[in-house]
Amino acid sequence: MTVGDISAVPSAGVPAGAAPALQLPVRDAGSGSAEAAGTGTHSWSCAGLAPARSGASDLCHAAFTVLLHRYSGQDDIVSARAGGTEGAPVGRPVAVRSCAPECLTFPALASVLGTRYREAARSASPGVPADLGTGLRAAYVEHDGTTAAVPDGFALVLVAEPASAAPRLTLHYDTGLFTGELIARMAANLDTLLRDAAHRPEAPVGELNLLSEPETRHLLSGLNDTARPYASDTPLHALVEAQAARTPDAPAVEWQDTRLTYRQLDEQANRLARALAAGGIRPGSRVGLSVARTHRSVALLLAVHKAGCAYVPLDPAYPADRLSAIAATADMAAVVHDGGDAPGWLDGGGVVALPWTELWEKAAAEDGRPLDLTVDPGATTHLIYTSGSTGLPKGVVISHRNVVALLAWAEDRYGPEELARVLFSTSLNFDLSVYELWAPLTRGGCVVVVDNVLALTEDDGLRPTLVNTVPSALNVLLQRAAVPASTRVLNVAGEPLSKELVNAAFESTGIDRLYNLYGPSEDTTYSTWKCFTGPTAAAPTIGVPIHNTVAYLLDAQGRLVPHGAAGELHLGGDGVAGGYINDAERTAAAFVPAPAHLAVPGGRLYRTGDLARWTEDGELRFLGRKDNQVKVRGFRIELGEIESVLREIVGLRDVAALAVRTGGDTRLVCYVGLDGGTVAVETMSGHLRAKLPHYMQPAKIIAEDRLPRLPNGKVDRKALAARDIDWGLDAAAAFTGDDPDEIAVARVWSELLGLAHISRDLDFFSVGGHSLLANLLAARLSDTAGRSVRVSEIYEHRTLADQAALLGRKRAQAPDPRAATGAAGRLRAVAETLRESGRGHGVPGAGAAVLLDGTLQFTYHGVADTDTAAACTAATRQRVTCITKPMLAFVALRLVDRGLVGLDQPLDELLPQAFRRRDGQTVHVTLRHLLSHTSGVDDSYEVWHDTDLPDLDTYIGTLAGYGQLFEPGEVFAYSAVGTSIVAALIERLLGIPWRRAVNELMLAPLGIKEIPETLTEEGHYEGTVSVGYVWNEQAKSYLRHDPPPQTVADDAAGSFSVCLTLEELAKIALLAIDDGVAPGGERLLSAELAEQMRTPQIPVPGHHFMHAWGLGWLMFGPSAFGFNSNGSGHHNFIQIFPEERSFLLLLANAYPAFGLYEDLLRALTGEGLIRTGRPFEMELDDCAGLYTSDGYRLNVLRGTGHLQYEYSERRSDGTWQRLDEGDLVLSGAGGFSSMSKKNILAGSISFIPTPGTDIPGYVRIGQRFARKTR
Repeated sequence: MTVGDISAVPSAGVPAGAAPALQLPVRDAGSGSAEAAGTGTHSWSCAGLAPARSGASDLCHAAFTVLLHRYSGQDDIVSARAGGTEGAPVGRPVAVRSCAPECLTFPALASVLGTRYREAARSASPGVPADLGTGLRAAYVEHDGTTAAVPDGFALVLVAEPASAAPRLTLHYDTGLFTGELIARMAANLDTLLRDAAHRPEAPVGELNLLSEPETRHLLSGLNDTARPYASDTPLHALVEAQAARTPDAPAVEWQDTRLTYRQLDEQANRLARALAAGGIRPGSRVGLSVARTHRSVALLLAVHKAGCAYVPLDPAYPADRLSAIAATADMAAVVHDGGDAPGWLDGGGVVALPWTELWEKAAAEDGRPLDLTVDPGATTHLIYTSGSTGLPKGVVISHRNVVALLAWAEDRYGPEELARVLFSTSLNFDLSVYELWAPLTRGGCVVVVDNVLALTEDDGLRPTLVNTVPSALNVLLQRAAVPASTRVLNVAGEPLSKELVNAAFESTGIDRLYNLYGPSEDTTYSTWKCFTGPTAAAPTIGVPIHNTVAYLLDAQGRLVPHGAAGELHLGGDGVAGGYINDAERTAAAFVPAPAHLAVPGGRLYRTGDLARWTEDGELRFLGRKDNQVKVRGFRIELGEIESVLREIVGLRDVAALAVRTGGDTRLVCYVGLDGGTVAVETMSGHLRAKLPHYMQPAKIIAEDRLPRLPNGKVDRKALAARDIDWGLDAAAAFTGDDPDEIAVARVWSELLGLAHISRDLDFFSVGGHSLLANLLAARLSDTAGRSVRVSEIYEHRTLADQAALLGRKRAQAPDPRAATGAAGRLRAVAETLRESGRGHGVPGAGAAVLLDGTLQFTYHGVADTDTAAACTAATRQRVTCITKPMLAFVALRLVDRGLVGLDQPLDELLPQAFRRRDGQTVHVTLRHLLSHTSGVDDSYEVWHDTDLPDLDTYIGTLAGYGQLFEPGEVFAYSAVGTSIVAALIERLLGIPWRRAVNELMLAPLGIKEIPETLTEEGHYEGTVSVGYVWNEQAKSYLRHDPPPQTVADDAAGSFSVCLTLEELAKIALLAIDDGVAPGGERLLSAELAEQMRTPQIPVPGHHFMHAWGLGWLMFGPSAFGFNSNGSGHHNFIQIFPEERSFLLLLANAYPAFGLYEDLLRALTGEGLIRTGRPFEMELDDCAGLYTSDGYRLNVLRGTGHLQYEYSERRSDGTWQRLDEGDLVLSGAGGFSSMSKKNILAGSISFIPTPGTDIPGYVRIGQRFARKTR
């Protein structure tokens, strides 16, 4: 049996006109569970049908017809029947129509259908074709031994044998369309219906039970088992107060350069609440908010709740008429507004106008403690105004309990690390803002305030962990590659989500999860959820209900529809709003009493107007709307509201607003029928602009003499929707020029707007352009120009001709930033970048020095201490860890110049305590080996972090027990131990501490303040050392880091007690550039050895961030040297370009600061970090294995497309303890970064090949080194 054309099926008895297509729940084509078409059967004995009962066949037919009505939700259906009628052609189905049978009794319906069938069968001519529609077809067949059991061409057939001793029914079905589970439920439904009809023969068909008891329980509780305990008696602001008590110093709000801690936010809100109360605003009042989005507006929102009031969002960009309409229903006591004068739309009515600046100033004088006030959890938190079909917006009343219920679900689904930095990008006028604001603030996260989500396309310093937006905006972000790497979770809501967008999100970003969220404002933001953890082959559903929410699918009579059938989605539970403010009629229509048998918490249901069905997996699939409400770019719009506003214009007879798809975008189009005269389109547009917000403005208004109508007199919307939109462009006037810039712009417009004809003078925003498309247009033009085109420039240059001219100017800009700006411009760019990127990356304080064309420039940013707000200045010192390596190299090479030691002299006799053996043979290590990190000396993790030792000699002596890993000069292996041996050598040769040697032989001649000669630095730098800060992944910010005591074991190689100013570090860089000549002209080091300090001793392709090590400096490439180091919350960079005689230095009191440094380098050179000359070339499979040292081991595992690791350390009893696990993310040539929640490794990991091969044989983690053992 297949679904196909049916030939020669008589249609007598079917009313004239096309038969409506039968809509049954078929197998979900997008679920990935598709099955080849075939035939399946399901048979059972029907206890509800008496054996050989007179008219039993008609009863079966009636039951099957009721089943089709209930499953399709259609009042008017056509199905077929065959067999069991005297005179009927054997096996020939006859079409039978059934219309609205709900009021008939079941026997009456059976009689009507049987009579209709028999009359049709006797009078039908075999040559007359059937009109059963063109879609899915169903049939009922009585099998009496002569009739063909299953006619061809039907997807669903019920075959009955009512005359048998045990009446049997069999459902035959197309397995490509129906699942076996659905058919089994249909069988149970038929059995239940026949039983109930036999028990209650006088009951109307509409009251008969179709659902079995197990299916009813499953729909009521199995799919809606969502009850969870939560703080239902706690007002919203109390949750924020509790969080402020737990984490008072954690960041709560961030806006541009300003941050508020939880303590500051709570105190500011308390002061504002007291100021509102002092201004006569009483608890229970509603306060309108018409202010700009800043950190202060977040404090104001919290303050409104603390004052026992509710806020009413009033977007100042809305038309005055709309704001007046909101004010007329909201019953506000006050409006807080920007500017000095009261808004013009606020026309008296006893509403107090509170200028925002004045309120803020008054609040500054108030007490920072909370008001002594108890707020009922059922009190209103805010109103959300949505589009209304009558032409007026309707205000949804949301309570504290509504919001707290939502947050209880969010707390269960989102971890603190995901809520650490939530982008607050949605206007208060839309309900997504409720989640963005309160979910992080009740879990210790930080609210990152921006104007809208597209801010991500122009500010890469926001670093959100969670972005909450609509699919159309996410599409733009993905196309712009603007989802930050910090983002762990994407929430999308407000529009249907495609699987293509889900897959694109996972393929092009580093997110862990993506949520498809559904919910109307009337059920407090989110009602159902579906989580994706990777790409999907199935079309996304809207998932399952959130905690304390129930979702029921009901038909027009308020009955539960069968599992799999379409029904109107009704929502119940603790998220259901109180109704519409001062609008009893619309409240009663949308918020309905729940039928008693549904047992809904609260006893009320909200009718969403959305159609959905339950999938076999127990998830809800959104099917569309049952009315004229649409979603455009996430905005909920009642087309009737646009039509009502248009009908206010004299001279219009008919109005129809539609949402149409054009060029991949959804746009509003209005058709108007004129009443015998003319009305200018601009007149209509102007009227709409004065009444409706920007997102409800049609992209096109089309005026005609009359609009097409249906037979009932209504406008034929389907006919209008089927039209090709003519955007009013005359093909003769279309762009035909040959200017390459105009051609390029026209091509992009055509792609984005779906236009066939484009005029040079056409306004982008007059033909469907909007903010999302403007963002995409800016991106495409940026790619074409090779220079950034800002979105604001699209708004400034609206026509094709103007944008083409803009594109031409962008193209003309010099591609080399050095040639374009000159030395002065490059210096200025570095200074501006330090300030802007420093803020963007959240670095507390930093200083940058640039030498370019003989000009030395110093720039400072931020603070040295966030607690005291002491600014970073020229006097500020930073801990410059590892600067001791080039310092010790310089001093050691001065001793070579003096003849005290040879560069290639074996050091066995001079330093016997560093004597090593390898494979039983003596190893001869030289000073060249030690300075170039090619000595092969092992870095033992246990030695590096062991208990401190009394002096350097004792420490070096403890190393004799550790074996030599490589022959000297065989391989580069960065060795802190080797640096300590150099320090010990200096002490042996000079008889003074190495620190004094550095002071006397290097720093004093350069005029640099001496470093302390002991490990303690107390008082040495007179309190000028900047505090250090380390990035905290959970807090998503830099947190204060107090250094541990300095030890001998890590002193020489990475001393954090060496603190320099930026100007002092610049003197060291100048010494390197000038080949060892001090500023006064004294040569401190021979030119030959000065050059050796920056000459690679052994090339190491593929090593992270470096090519090799000279005799003092790291080599960043063929034309740059220097080093970067970190420790105790500081990150320092020196990059010197000797051929240009230029350098760039950065001292930052935050680790890591790679992003800031890369921005500075880009501003200076037009390039990012200078990394190794070739990319990572080792195979990931080769990197996998176990790497072991004496004190730790790293097990590297091969994941899907990446590496994973398990890190363990050896306990004192010799056993291993696993301390961390996570992913290794490729972060540079040969380097990986460890990514885990614990962040124990907190650094870069490099794989080093076995000499002579490309196969990794060793791994380095920071200062630790291990050999591959398997």
